[in-house]
Amino acid sequence: MAGGGFAGLYAAAYLGRSELADRGADLLLVSERNYFTFTPLLAEVAAGALGREHVTVAYRGLARRYRFRFLQARVQGLDRAGRVLLTSRGPLPYDYALLALGAEPQYFGNDALRAASLPFTSVEHALRIRDCVVQRAEQAATVADRAARARLLAFVIAGGGPAGVEVASEIWHLLREILPQFYDGLDQATVTLIEGGDRLLGGFDAGLAARGLELLRARGIQVRLGIRVVGASEGGIEVDGPGGRERIETQGLIWTAGTAPASAAAAFDLPRIKGAYIAVDASLSVSQTSGLYAIGDLSGLIDPRTERPYPRVAPIAISQGIHAAVNVENEVQGRAPEPYAAYHAGKIVSLGSGQALVDILGLRLTGRLAWWLYRSTYLLKLVGAKNKFRVVSTLLLNRVFGRDLTCEC
Repeated sequence: MAGGGFAGLYAAAYLGRSELADRGADLLLVSERNYFTFTPLLAEVAAGALGREHVTVAYRGLARRYRFRFLQARVQGLDRAGRVLLTSRGPLPYDYALLALGAEPQYFGNDALRAASLPFTSVEHALRIRDCVVQRAEQAATVADRAARARLLAFVIAGGGPAGVEVASEIWHLLREILPQFYDGLDQATVTLIEGGDRLLGGFDAGLAARGLELLRARGIQVRLGIRVVGASEGGIEVDGPGGRERIETQGLIWTAGTAPASAAAAFDLPRIKGAYIAVDASLSVSQTSGLYAIGDLSGLIDPRTERPYPRVAPIAISQGIHAAVNVENEVQGRAPEPYAAYHAGKIVSLGSGQALVDILGLRLTGRLAWWLYRSTYLLKLVGAKNKFRVVSTLLLNRVFGRDLTCEC
């Protein structure tokens, strides 16, 4: 397994409990980081409600539990003819390889945006965002000029998908309900959520997404639709929309406006589809290549129901990881591979402050009930009993003693 996100981890866990492991198969998971990250809770890390220890689990512990080996290494290339994965720790011959290297922020070739923005795909990114917000509050507390203070406290989130909505909601909650207990002058703080399309949350039911937009705006978050962030310069960004170009003064741009397959896989000599995703057949096997699978955010498998690639979300990554592992088992035992099919029936997004949107099998909820369903779902999905206990206990303690507002600045 090359890569250790949801797809790679669940593939390794399945194979570690399979008959192949009982027969002595050598199962190796390779990842540049030595820990798994539960990404659905990153917005709460960015807001100081949770920390690194709540959303990460060491692969060594998981490897012992699920009977696979772990190697911390950076994937550098692939010799598919010789069946060798090239890594920073040396070549790794394989009989079967599952490529699960994930995705990284996509800036569409705009280096100025890359340099000016804070991405939001890892726990390190979430901690940097928290540090940025708290440090700006520290600085604003000593600035007398209202215009200068407003510039310090202006945060812009690019991208109106679930990640953008969640991080915007959590930062607003932090700025307006948590930090004012300790800092003056935060009444000038602004959070602006920018989406290039004509609606938020494109994968959600239109009515539910409209309700989410209404709730965000009622809370005070500035949501701007139909405009795109196209540039960045000292102290601000440029946006383009129906009214032409304009400048927004901000020193806090958070980027959730798109991802692309991990650059580590860019040099692989493999067939591709639009978007640089790896072309696979119905079984998730890389086209025209035996013994090689692409899963999760790398996979270019088209959903026949929508005629679009499967969504890049954790439930799909998990199911693809398990399915590819099943097909490896099938191949080893001489059975035909099984075609992959999945229906992403559930969509949940937090709006912070005890609000959420839920769209599951036609059941559409907002408000407190939706938030409790959101919270329960992610607590159940957390990897590791220790992390479940940590999250529950920390959230309860936060209500009594407050959040962690320290920052590394």
